[in-house]
Amino acid sequence: MIKMDKTQFIQRLTILVLTVTTSITVPAAIVSAQEAPARQQRDQQRDGQSPALTKSAADQYLLKDNDRQLTEFEKEQRPADEPLPIPSEEDLIKLLSKGSSSRGDRKACLAKLPLDKLTPANRTNAEYVLKDISMFRVLPKIHTDVNHAAYAYFIAHPDVVVSIWRQMQLSEFKMWQTGPYSYEVDAGDGTLGTLDVIYQTPTESIVLCSGVYKSPLIAKPISARALLHLQTEYFPGDNQKQDSISHQVTMYVSFPSQTVEVAAKILAPVSNAILDRNFKEVSIFMHMMSLAMERQPGWVERLASNLEGILPIRRPQLLKVAARVYIDGKQRQQAGAYKPQQPPQPIDSVSQTDGKAPRTLPRNLKVQPVSRAQSPM
Repeated sequence: MIKMDKTQFIQRLTILVLTVTTSITVPAAIVSAQEAPARQQRDQQRDGQSPALTKSAADQYLLKDNDRQLTEFEKEQRPADEPLPIPSEEDLIKLLSKGSSSRGDRKACLAKLPLDKLTPANRTNAEYVLKDISMFRVLPKIHTDVNHAAYAYFIAHPDVVVSIWRQMQLSEFKMWQTGPYSYEVDAGDGTLGTLDVIYQTPTESIVLCSGVYKSPLIAKPISARALLHLQTEYFPGDNQKQDSISHQVTMYVSFPSQTVEVAAKILAPVSNAILDRNFKEVSIFMHMMSLAMERQPGWVERLASNLEGILPIRRPQLLKVAARVYIDGKQRQQAGAYKPQQPPQPIDSVSQTDGKAPRTLPRNLKVQPVSRAQSPM
């Protein structure tokens, strides 16, 4: 998303906002025992509908066809030319603290890194970056309304997020899962790299990144290593209020080349602004996808069926998450029916114990989109 023009991103985001804010709420149908077999037969005949959703507990809530949507829309008697409100950034996210690159924040953030919880190999990987930090940035701390199940799913499977960006034409960035906690990326501008999740719990994630940038305009490829530390706080909702989270990312970058390091420091004001902006956009994306799951699960279902570059199992997983978010939203609308969810636990704690030596970045890294989709889960 770094290359996308801000105006173009807002245009794309507006499409999603309009889709969500114009959603139609359809009351849950009460199906009798006599009607159940006939309904099940109709559901099985639906074209393009995932069995995961058809057979799920949320099936009674999903929109089945355009006629029902049109009927509900006509009941609202909304004038055709009535302008739809476009939410501002302040309506979608709340900025708790600004980004910073100060020495004081750097020292405080380093103290929060759970290095003692890493395996020896992963700790060596992390310390390789930390012993020679060329660039430091703690991104803004952001609070936003987002269903906890949806947020945890996207954090656990970033390749799904990237695939959704491509499907919505928000970015050309590509990511493929190559192992249980490993990914390869292609930014589309000559940047190739690898990502390894070396530690992860529902509230913390540490990611090690290695990358190279190649361009005909430079004599030698530029390489870099980075360590990303994501911290998340969960705030459960109730009958009137949605679930929400606050999160923040700290990044440490190491450039082997002193020349590149000097150039990076010169361009820091610009690059820092881009990093902060991108994190805000990712937070808005999380909020809007959660809202889309709650109000337009049919749209999410169609989107999931067209995702590329992800493991086949990710699509039904995404649909199940969407169904859960939809049910949570319905329960919130029914007085006394809402049951606050416990803090999400779908992310397995990551702390590899194989004791292998730190993985180095291949000299001739090549990404194969087709085969990566069939990589290990």
